[in-house]
Amino acid sequence: FRNRIMFPIFDVRNQCLGFGARALTDGVAKYINSPETPVYTKGQHLYGFHLAKEAVGRRDGVVVVEGYMDFILPFPAGVDNLVASLGTALTVEQVRLLRRYTRNVTMLFDADQAGESAMARSLDVLIEEGMNVKVASLKEGEDPDSFVRKWGAQAFQEKIRQARSFFDFKLEHLMSLQDCKTIEGRAR
Repeated sequence: FRNRIMFPIFDVRNQCLGFGARALTDGVAKYINSPETPVYTKGQHLYGFHLAKEAVGRRDGVVVVEGYMDFILPFPAGVDNLVASLGTALTVEQVRLLRRYTRNVTMLFDADQAGESAMARSLDVLIEEGMNVKVASLKEGEDPDSFVRKWGAQAFQEKIRQARSFFDFKLEHLMSLQDCKTIEGRAR
């Protein structure tokens, strides 16, 4: 964890279970995490949930972002029903944790190929677990922390309010993977 920014990861009872760390220099792995142990399994926790769980229940909805920084800037700016998936697609365990507080989820992952792919994988798990899902999006190259720094929390909350249905997002995503100008592409 040397020469890295440290992010403590807490469970819902405010107990620190592990750490994530982002490199300050190039040439090394960008992110590393505490090893998985009987106490800490990355796919069972959500970053910031210990801070957001009351607002998630009160608002009957949660906004899921991708990484630590995507949580750290919007949350203190007033988006208090926000959690981060710890940089991966959501797991069944993470979705079941959310479901104890709400069935309404708005996904907002980074507007890049990795973010869209992780979101597409997460959507399937959310639907299988009976969640009501919407998808908010930012312009290519933007992520929640850079968006809030540039445009502010109110503009970010407006993006969340403009979230599209799961079906519309999924159809658009699948169509982007095919050549829809051909009959075969449209059929696929």
